[in-house]
Amino acid sequence: MKICIDVDDYHTAPRWDCTDVFYQILERHTGAKFTVFFTPLMEGILLTAHPEALDRVHALLRSGHLEVFGHGLTHKKFLNGEFGSLPKAFAGRRIDRAFALFREASVDCGKGFKFPWNMYSRGALRALEERGCMLFSNKVEREYGGRQVAWVNHGKIMKRYIQIGDYRYGIPLPPGPSDIVYYHGHAQSMRSNGMRESCANLLKELDVLKIRAELEYVFCSDRSIFSEFE
Repeated sequence: MKICIDVDDYHTAPRWDCTDVFYQILERHTGAKFTVFFTPLMEGILLTAHPEALDRVHALLRSGHLEVFGHGLTHKKFLNGEFGSLPKAFAGRRIDRAFALFREASVDCGKGFKFPWNMYSRGALRALEERGCMLFSNKVEREYGGRQVAWVNHGKIMKRYIQIGDYRYGIPLPPGPSDIVYYHGHAQSMRSNGMRESCANLLKELDVLKIRAELEYVFCSDRSIFSEFE
């Protein structure tokens, strides 16, 4: 059974920095991998403003337990999300600025992008496509000509929230040994044990799955995920 762990809204500022949680999970699941969607200018804060958290990001990248992709530039909602109303040229400039900030902080960001709130215009899609980026979304986007990964029940992919004991979205079907279980959460919710997406809930969920099959952790960009949409 393959396991993907997808975490949105990451930034090095304390409210969104959950790298300590990743290390906590790695203590019990040494092969765990995390795909983090990183907003480089959250609330106007540069990611270099918190060097200790940035050092942990660098260390996790070097160790092979982390991959990073862009998640907007500011995650600030305008009329229709951050990108939902933008023409191609404006969207392209924001995407380029986000990747430039990753380079300035020496963060090895992959060539992929998830639009905040999964809201985007056709122009934003075209801008991303022209840059050869992988699109991450909560649906299969038939208008996108590049590679994409969708957090949606599709083929062998089974989408899950980190919410054992509180299935407010309905109890998912038990996964089989050959399935891909795709978890989605948010960085600001990982630390609190009382929240649906907490580290404690994820660890309990993984313990349940471990009884069913051997777990193989893969990044969300893994070929076995996105090839179903090509």
